Amino acid sequence: MYTREITPAPEKLIQNGKPVFGTFDTLPKKLDIKGVTTPYAGIPLPPIISRLRIRARVVYVFSIGDYIGLLQYFDNKLLNMAEFSLWNTKRGTKYVYRKFLGVRRKMIPTKLTKGQCITIVRGRKTRLAWNHDDGKLSISVHVRGFSHRPEIKISASGNFNDSAAEEIVSVKPAPTMRRCSATWYASVPVESNMEIDGVEKAAAEKALGNSLLFVNRAYYKFITSGENVMATGFVDGKKLSLRFSTTSLDAVDTKKYNDNVLFVDGKFTPLPPVCITHPFGIAKDWNAQDYESMVDLTFVPQNSYSRKANFIAVNASYDTIFGFLNGNILDADGNKIELKDFPAVALRNRIRL
Repeated sequence: MYTREITPAPEKLIQNGKPVFGTFDTLPKKLDIKGVTTPYAGIPLPPIISRLRIRARVVYVFSIGDYIGLLQYFDNKLLNMAEFSLWNTKRGTKYVYRKFLGVRRKMIPTKLTKGQCITIVRGRKTRLAWNHDDGKLSISVHVRGFSHRPEIKISASGNFNDSAAEEIVSVKPAPTMRRCSATWYASVPVESNMEIDGVEKAAAEKALGNSLLFVNRAYYKFITSGENVMATGFVDGKKLSLRFSTTSLDAVDTKKYNDNVLFVDGKFTPLPPVCITHPFGIAKDWNAQDYESMVDLTFVPQNSYSRKANFIAVNASYDTIFGFLNGNILDADGNKIELKDFPAVALRNRIRL
């Protein structure tokens, strides 16, 4: 059975110019990776140049009834973006609302004690906020409808102190020991109100669901690519969330350093390195397996969308695929969890600086 060392988090993730690597079951004050000495090929660049290579990303996935929602924020320095998408798992319909933004200072905050990501533009308002003093994680979304997309209003909140909630922080080399990638995970049950009006309708009513928050900061290479699968929901009455990935920022020693995770009713299981393949293209089945016999899953795509952005200093492409997970996965106690048509989201990205 695969395992890796879990320790309390240090006060700071960067100490004396070097990252503190590991998987932590407590939170530092900040998810801050500035201050690494000579992160690129040992060349002593000015700190302001090194910081320009740090990218931040927030992905929040929630499962409420027949709907899977995805709220994303990208902080690529010169190219920032906010995106909300909603998929009806029964009807197969999806709706995407996206806004490219200009340069914003600290669009994604580093503080883990309290922070928020907000975008307010005409017809589209999104807010993701967390406050550990109050134990609250909340989102608020209001996007205007069009002839082919409905107006959507969603408010959801969860409690970090819930018995089924859990948080971890992972810091891994990216991919060398000179650079690092820091990730904060929070699996939190949520209570929501959702109203959809237009080409699709859903009445506003309280509903219980589950959610998974992924916040990452990393020193990026000139060309960075990756694939990952995220899922959250209920299996046999248990609240389950998981994420596994394969990226060009993975550490050389992926068995010791990776950020693949499984949460079941507030209990965390570190997952081994997972190999993701899709031999017939990303629109066909994805296979995810490991060498420890803990992960044997198939992701079956149902609906997808792509977006590309070309600017002077940034070229980026993203694919988002909604679908279902089928197969088996083991938790830390060796219990086999069978997933059958479990809603999930697969993300594929490529960024060239």
